[in-house]
Amino acid sequence: MPQKWDGAAEIPAPTIGGMKIAMFGGTGNVGRVLLPMTLEAGHQVNLLARTPSAVQRQDPALTVIRGDALNPDTVAQTLDGCQAAVSALGGFGDANVIDAGTANIMAAMPDSGITRLVVVQGYHLPFPGDPDNIGQRLVNIYLNLNDRDLVPRSRAMAQLLQRSTDIDWTLVRVPRMVPGGPTGAVTTGILRLGPWSKVTFGDAAATVLSMLTDPRTTHTAPMVRSPRTSKPAVAPTPPATDSMRQSH
Repeated sequence: MPQKWDGAAEIPAPTIGGMKIAMFGGTGNVGRVLLPMTLEAGHQVNLLARTPSAVQRQDPALTVIRGDALNPDTVAQTLDGCQAAVSALGGFGDANVIDAGTANIMAAMPDSGITRLVVVQGYHLPFPGDPDNIGQRLVNIYLNLNDRDLVPRSRAMAQLLQRSTDIDWTLVRVPRMVPGGPTGAVTTGILRLGPWSKVTFGDAAATVLSMLTDPRTTHTAPMVRSPRTSKPAVAPTPPATDSMRQSH
């Protein structure tokens, strides 16, 4: 049973330094911001990419592995030598990788000696302690109209996390994602989000990186949102694309 994240709060700045992180979905909207942010924080990254040429960053601390999260062998290769894993897998038209890819990651983590996993998905996923929220129900309708597999596949992934006994997971639940850097004023917690809510790619990435090293978030599923009126502190990084599109 996941713990309840104890109320809305501003996240601390990402912790500086020193881990080697396995990254899945690093060429999607969140991943393209998370990757340079992670490297600039002093971490090394093993990045799994189906198309390595889509990786726009070159860095001595970055190792790009060609492959697919649906392939257990390339998943294990990506996890090799790492201390933690981050996943932003799946999106419209790519829903099968959400649960199947996450299952491969979780299955390979014990052999790699990794217990820490942070996953990014939508706030449509229900968790104990969530408020009765019409916005959550509305977004499920929208998602089902656009991809009938996305909701069941992402729910199956969430169930995998909740049933796990050997993975220290955190599920970061995001609303509609929009171009923009980190604002420095993101709110996390059990929130009443709806189709009107939003989070910048930068705020989503900063939240993931911060929670990766925050043990208080283990076995929780916090939601995240950007301030309604504040301008991003950093210029937008990814081009405007489908806000639900991730990558594998």
